[in-house]
Amino acid sequence: MTFSLPIYICKRIARPLILTGKVDDPLWQAAPLVNLHDALTGAPGRFATTVRALYDAEYLYVAFACEDDYVWGTITAHDGPIYEEECVEVFINPAHAAHQYYEINVSPRNVVFDACILNARTPAQPSGSFLGLQEWHAEGLRTAVHIEGELNRPGKAKGWSAEFAIPFRALIGAPHVPPKPGDEWRVNFYRIDTPLHAKSELYAWSATGLPTFHLPWRFGTLRFDRF
Repeated sequence: MTFSLPIYICKRIARPLILTGKVDDPLWQAAPLVNLHDALTGAPGRFATTVRALYDAEYLYVAFACEDDYVWGTITAHDGPIYEEECVEVFINPAHAAHQYYEINVSPRNVVFDACILNARTPAQPSGSFLGLQEWHAEGLRTAVHIEGELNRPGKAKGWSAEFAIPFRALIGAPHVPPKPGDEWRVNFYRIDTPLHAKSELYAWSATGLPTFHLPWRFGTLRFDRF
């Protein structure tokens, strides 16, 4: 199955965003809204998931809003395997490198997993190996989460949202810091939703066609715009 690669126009803002987890700073209204879909097929997911992005001189801001009737998480340690439960994820390749990029994930408990990924996979060998260097951390990263309802209570939630402020200085390889208007980075936005007593459901902005997020040639493009 062939999927086109999407482009996101990321607008610059004049002041830092206020992160509450609720995606309620008025500046978010200037950000284009995109939907995540089933990562394998590109079809609509069981729950709606939307993403917005903005930037200023210091940060790339990303916001997720996730419908869900069971929001849960048990892991509390930084760099714990939150991808085995529920989380939202930002994969960033500022240098257009073939085999290296950054992964930053946040769970409903506002637990962060961040790593620099070295990936030997290619379109011809999509099942090759990859390595996550957890020694790398997005120094200066800020995140916030809001749950509409109760955590770890089946049927007691309507959804959750998360905001990231990702510092440009932590992303080695970016051609310009801060990015200049017209700069393009390869990125993908993901969500893992794990229903009660069921397999995880994988959502993506740019569909992967396979049950994995680690296919960098499937990343979309984030194009930095002016104010």
